[in-house]
Amino acid sequence: MVLSRIFRKKPKAPPLARRDFLRLKPVRNPIAKWEKDDEGRIKITVPTTKPSKRREGKASSKVVNLLTKLLPEPPKEKRIQLDEIGSFVWEMCDGEKTTKDIIDHLCQKYKLLPREAEVPLSKYLNALAKRGLIGFILPEDLRKRLEKASGGKSASSS
Repeated sequence: MVLSRIFRKKPKAPPLARRDFLRLKPVRNPIAKWEKDDEGRIKITVPTTKPSKRREGKASSKVVNLLTKLLPEPPKEKRIQLDEIGSFVWEMCDGEKTTKDIIDHLCQKYKLLPREAEVPLSKYLNALAKRGLIGFILPEDLRKRLEKASGGKSASSS
């Protein structure tokens, strides 16, 4: 019984149809600071979260003090360097352009077929979203449909 609570899987969001994916508007997380280098590549800087300092009793505070002296301080920020295409996509994630718009621009600039751009773009945007670097603005009808499918919980952005 206890194990079932420990190993309970999080409910997954309902799968998104291709036509719905093409209507999403990716938007950069405002916490992520970014700049272009001389070659036009983007470097993203994200502040890291500080671990909470929980001290319970004398023994654990001694251990925490010892560990803070022995271990180096964790970095205050995380840096991510994007390649040429990643940088191109990052700049297009402005909350105005849909993923379909981004696919069209990729096809135009890099001479790709729509399907050649769509599949990798989908994976790339999902990876950025999992890292908390971007979110998605949903069209109103899609937002309502997803809320209904998930049992009424808010699904304003992913």
